[in-house]
Amino acid sequence: MKRRHFRRIDKLLWLSLVSIIVLVAVGGPEISEAQGVHREQNGDLAVDAASPLISRLRVDTVTVRARPHDIDAPGEITAEPSRSINLLPPLTGRITQLDVAPGAHVRAGQVLAVIMSGDMAQASADEDKARSALVQARAQYDRSQHVVGAGGGAMKDLQAARAAYEQARSELERASARLAALGRDAPVKDGAREGARMALTAPIDGVIDTVSVAAGMNVTDPTAVMMTLVDTRELWVVADLAENQAMLVRAGMAVHATVPVLPDLRLAGIIDGLRPSLQPETRRRSAYFTITNPDGMLTPHLYTHVAIAVPRPPDITVPQTAILMNNDATTVFVEVRPHVFRRRTVDVVLDDGTDCRVISGLAAGDRIVTQGAVLLNDD
Repeated sequence: MKRRHFRRIDKLLWLSLVSIIVLVAVGGPEISEAQGVHREQNGDLAVDAASPLISRLRVDTVTVRARPHDIDAPGEITAEPSRSINLLPPLTGRITQLDVAPGAHVRAGQVLAVIMSGDMAQASADEDKARSALVQARAQYDRSQHVVGAGGGAMKDLQAARAAYEQARSELERASARLAALGRDAPVKDGAREGARMALTAPIDGVIDTVSVAAGMNVTDPTAVMMTLVDTRELWVVADLAENQAMLVRAGMAVHATVPVLPDLRLAGIIDGLRPSLQPETRRRSAYFTITNPDGMLTPHLYTHVAIAVPRPPDITVPQTAILMNNDATTVFVEVRPHVFRRRTVDVVLDDGTDCRVISGLAAGDRIVTQGAVLLNDD
């Protein structure tokens, strides 16, 4: 804190010194009665309306402004979770066909791989048996209806035939639904749709990110990821916030990010959400916003610099040219009456740029000298 205070004082001394040098260079007059400036009993400086100093002084009204404060954090471009899909084999078997490689662009429904599976063969056989049983049950039901209609059969036989028909139809629907869930309806290279051949298809449009299998390989673990499919038309920029930063960030705040490898690109958006908890190992929290990537120029895992605009309470900001040094104190000249100025001590924070924030000493509505104040700085 002391080092920051000394740095602030050094900067103000430098500004005051430069102003004095400029005045000497242009032949600025010293404060004197001859120039129409005199000191009143309470120490205020009164400048005559005809004094040449009047034209060199600028007086502005102090205002209160609400300015956002940028929080800087490292970030990374990632795939949106709902658009990054791990593809697993529905059943075990042997891969007979692999049509994609990392980086391949695929369309929804496109065949990515074909697996010969004994379980698929069993499911196909179950459907065939169910279809045959349904045909037989339908025929038996029709015969029973004809016999009962002719008065030669019992009603209970007709009811039994109908129940058998309904059971056979339900069994066929079950077998067909299982095959559909395994991808039976997706075509393979030669158009085959039955037997032991099972097609793995793309559920969405996207790009193949990783492939961990090869043609001829046996798949023995149905929980092992075969490949990863990513839709990169929309991505997330994820900011890695420190614990004290995360407490200030809320969804809906304006944010922008830059990519070091693409210096001319600026990504802007609104914070969509934050991770609900801190990471226990790093004590950091993630915030993210969505960006569009129609041309595919951006890819997941690119490093970014993220700046989040966090609102802060309104404050008073004045030009640094209004600040003077007086006996190691920072001061300004306040106009108490037309052309009458009083020195006032203020506490300021020097921000980057030409302005500084006033912590105390001024209030909204005060009129201060913002240019030429050094001309009144005679002590």
